[in-house]
Amino acid sequence: MKPLKKFTSSTLLTLLTVGAAQAAQVEVSITNLAPTGGVALTPVWVGFHNGSFDTFNSGEVASSQLEMLAEDGNASGISSVFAANGTLAASSKAAAGTRVQGMIGAAPISAGNTASAIFNLSNGLDNQYFSYASMVLPSSDYFIANGDPFEHDLSTLLADGGSITFFIGTLGDVNDAGTEINDFTTSAGNGLFPGLPPMQGAQNTGADENGVIRDVLDPYANFLSIPAGYDVNNFNFNDQNFYPHGIASVTISAVPGAVPVPAAVWLMGSGLLGLIGVARRRQSV
Repeated sequence: MKPLKKFTSSTLLTLLTVGAAQAAQVEVSITNLAPTGGVALTPVWVGFHNGSFDTFNSGEVASSQLEMLAEDGNASGISSVFAANGTLAASSKAAAGTRVQGMIGAAPISAGNTASAIFNLSNGLDNQYFSYASMVLPSSDYFIANGDPFEHDLSTLLADGGSITFFIGTLGDVNDAGTEINDFTTSAGNGLFPGLPPMQGAQNTGADENGVIRDVLDPYANFLSIPAGYDVNNFNFNDQNFYPHGIASVTISAVPGAVPVPAAVWLMGSGLLGLIGVARRRQSV
């Protein structure tokens, strides 16, 4: 008969800490910081993962799923890949775990407006990192997303509660997917901005650009079909006089009462720390 396995105090702590990784609720709020008449965002796709989901790499050809989002604001392709534990750009940097995703907003998020949603997350490593993606309106294929899957780490938030805020669409942070020629006659979102020509009549109708993903350096300057006398200055998200903090802010907050009690606190209440103390004494005998 094999002797019973001895559990050291450190082993017990490890097992109990893992067991205490329960669901936590977080609220994600996105506020469009553009000036009046400035750019809008399509409903924002967000995903929580363990670092294994890479949305894009600058200088590479956009995936077909990213093209759908950048040209038409359609996040269904990204959602499908994410749900299947896949990745859009480089090979996964970690083994895929259980992921959580959703959409923020039911319509374009225009200047001054806020949209939010609540998500149920694991308090372990599966949902430690946050990713997002959205099309910039009006445009043919401008988008914002985090290219670094590890950029937004939620581990402290999940462990301790509170909130974090960061800005998206900041200087040098908006991308041209390189998939469609920039032309206001085939761009999306024109109807939100009086004076622009009618927007594309259907998805994927603009001429292919056959380029690669790149930073937008001079927004809208190279667009075709700018109406005579039309002022595109309010669209210039790289002008810090109009966009001092980028296009939008993102706030992720732990919902009060929903974040699990830290494992050590729970152990004290259950008396298991006393058992660990006994285990230590027995080891020292």
